[in-house]
Amino acid sequence: MENLIAKQFQVKILHEGNYYRLYVTHPSFKGRVKKRIGNDSQGNVENIGFHLRHELENHFTENDITFEAITSFVENYISLRVKFNASIFTYFDDFIGHKMKVVNKWTKNRLVKPTLTSYATAKRLFEEYLTKKRINPYPALINREVLDNFYYYIDGKHNYKVKMHRRLKAFITYLDREKGFHFNPSYKSSTFVEEYDNQEPEHDDIALTIEEVQRLIELRSKIYNNEIDLPMYRKNDKIPESVQRIQFNMKRENLKHCLDCFLFMISTGQYHSDIIKSRITITDNNGVINIKYRRAKNGSLCKAIPINNDTVFIGKEIIDTYKIRSGSNFPLNLSNTHFNKHLERISELAGLGFKLNNKMARKTFASILYYNRKMPIHLLQSLLGHKNVNNTMHYLRISDESLVNEVDKIMFGNS
Repeated sequence: MENLIAKQFQVKILHEGNYYRLYVTHPSFKGRVKKRIGNDSQGNVENIGFHLRHELENHFTENDITFEAITSFVENYISLRVKFNASIFTYFDDFIGHKMKVVNKWTKNRLVKPTLTSYATAKRLFEEYLTKKRINPYPALINREVLDNFYYYIDGKHNYKVKMHRRLKAFITYLDREKGFHFNPSYKSSTFVEEYDNQEPEHDDIALTIEEVQRLIELRSKIYNNEIDLPMYRKNDKIPESVQRIQFNMKRENLKHCLDCFLFMISTGQYHSDIIKSRITITDNNGVINIKYRRAKNGSLCKAIPINNDTVFIGKEIIDTYKIRSGSNFPLNLSNTHFNKHLERISELAGLGFKLNNKMARKTFASILYYNRKMPIHLLQSLLGHKNVNNTMHYLRISDESLVNEVDKIMFGNS
């Protein structure tokens, strides 16, 4: 029904003196929306009228039809599509509405809120950049030079700058393809690529050694045996002591819970987001218990992960302790921020000398299997859910020189 109502727009263009004026009418409101459109040729003016009606029908299929809304839409349309002297940001809400309907090709889910927020951040930064450079936000003025310089304007590391540039370019591309705005086509060649220097990782993107993991397992044993005395709460006269005692016991349980979760992540290669959002499938393959799950990040399948207990990986013990079954995951109900706060305390208790964080578990899982257990990289690729073995090499920071040496040993037996 709404679609039929939207089809009732009438767009007429009349020649009045030395210029043309268009009139838009619809049964939903009285009167006509009038807009002067210049003195272009008859053929081009008729083309404008045809496309305007098409845009009106599309836009107002899902939006209320009022005189004010039609007036605003027509003014923006003429400014952007005919006179090229209106801000591209007028249609940013339309773009976000479009993105909210997009389905991630890997997860098959709608785009999450942080992704949509990043588009708004890119838009804000681009507005700041254009204002600072005194560039009008008109489609015809947006070219490669403008987008290239926007990348250099953004504060932050290279990959963040690339992300903001891509978000902004996606908005420009939407206006170009979906709305037919007249951008300088050179903008398409403004391209920057993310880079990963895997030989010089960030301080918070490291793998634990076997000895460090064993320290955590030893700490776990001491906590379960009540051999660790955690400092009591600081007394607060404004809160009843009984409540403070409950809060302390809750923190103690959360600390133990987080340590178990981190060790489970080391045993399975999961991130915090996987624990929270993904579900594992547990299979018994001729006595070999193994799990598989899909990454929360991109939906890729991590499979054939054996679950057992040894001096480093204690996945089976944790599954038994928490009675984890297929279709569930480790029962953690803490945000990543609170999870990392508990991990910081755990790193202090274990005497690691650095702060643990969520990302280190998966890195530890992969590094110990490859460097210490000598797992072939093509098998590790399946466990990590990487689409390409090159991704696994990047993740493990395997240099080309190391790869050559390993191949040389296999081909010619050189040590």
